[in-house]
Amino acid sequence: MQQGMAVGSRYRVERLLGRGGLGEVWEATDHTLGRRVAIKFVTGVTQYPEAAQRFAHEARTLASLRHGSVVTVHDAGTADHDNQPLPYLVMELLDGATWEFSHVDSVVGTGARLADVLAHVHAAKVVHRDIKPANIMICADGRTVLMDFGIARDDASLTRTATTTGKYFGTPGYMAPEQLQGRAATPASDVYALGIVLVEKLTGHRLPVTQLMPQVQSSISEPVLALLARMTAARPEERPTAAECASLLRASETPTTLRQVPSTRKGWRQRLVAPTVLLTLHTIVLFQPAYRTAGGWNDSVVEAFGKQIVYAEEEDFFEWNLRAWGALTTVGAGVGVATLLVAVMLLVLGSRVPARLAGYGAAVLTVVSLGWQTMVDAPYYESSGYYTQVVYGLWLFYLVTALTIAMYVYHDVRARRVSARP
Repeated sequence: MQQGMAVGSRYRVERLLGRGGLGEVWEATDHTLGRRVAIKFVTGVTQYPEAAQRFAHEARTLASLRHGSVVTVHDAGTADHDNQPLPYLVMELLDGATWEFSHVDSVVGTGARLADVLAHVHAAKVVHRDIKPANIMICADGRTVLMDFGIARDDASLTRTATTTGKYFGTPGYMAPEQLQGRAATPASDVYALGIVLVEKLTGHRLPVTQLMPQVQSSISEPVLALLARMTAARPEERPTAAECASLLRASETPTTLRQVPSTRKGWRQRLVAPTVLLTLHTIVLFQPAYRTAGGWNDSVVEAFGKQIVYAEEEDFFEWNLRAWGALTTVGAGVGVATLLVAVMLLVLGSRVPARLAGYGAAVLTVVSLGWQTMVDAPYYESSGYYTQVVYGLWLFYLVTALTIAMYVYHDVRARRVSARP
């Protein structure tokens, strides 16, 4: 395939979207209807004759399904390419990225939508057999679309899982135990694969719930944990239906998919150690010397906050105004630091954007407040021939405050990376 190639009398190939072992997907223009489409070509027909049969079956399967979360088929046919027949399938062009690389606000909510489309697929007597993040498209308009029905089978053809050459239909990391044993895939096999996908997105581990470490299990909210345990059960008859999964996932969806409060002592220790150490350092530093003048004047950090040095001849109102601003910024710095310490303790992998922005707002408040204090009581401020020198106490306070902000940013970045890890 190449850019600018004409397909039939109405399509013009323009940009490669993806390539696999047996096919390619290109963005194209439908000149008849004036719209952008995606065209999937089977390029491995010569090496693998059965690929054309699978491709034709995929076209019929997709055409039989009517659901907003199943990619829509517009057309199908065969083009001539290098004197070889080249089957193609014209589908709607999706704007988004697969769940391998996309981040979603709610893993549980996305799982509920996927379970709903699986229930529709199973009601049509079709088993997908390859549920995995690479076959799930997260669209910019909020849709969650299930793709790649190339190895799907209806009830009449569910006779095997492996080919005669020993190659499995599906992706082993997400396949149910019965599929790995060579038995026929069933709707329960799709439910198992979806459960593995959700466990992976919630914890970063591609394992059944029973094989997770206790501390990892405790990070998942209890209603969801119990459901995922059933979905990833070793025996197919113990798994719920896709429709039941959709209902239970919607019922158990919360603002975050992970616990806000640790359920184990180890979890509490991991959550409390960092803010406790920083709080202790702040408490110690507050009573260290802050300023020293040529005359020997010396205040602690907590005493120095809110005191603004002004020229004696300035008006009382101006001096009072400076002191009022000093007190205000002192309170702002204290509130900002306290909020950051609490935010570090409560930050979880499923924290939504408003909760995370509160921490960054506290960091900005702290920086602005301390910045105003520093500009008014600047280091080596000269007043009536005396030097007011900032000594180690105040420098330590600034350092510990910077560490507090850095720790919050580190925890937030780490939480987002882990929650988005495929």
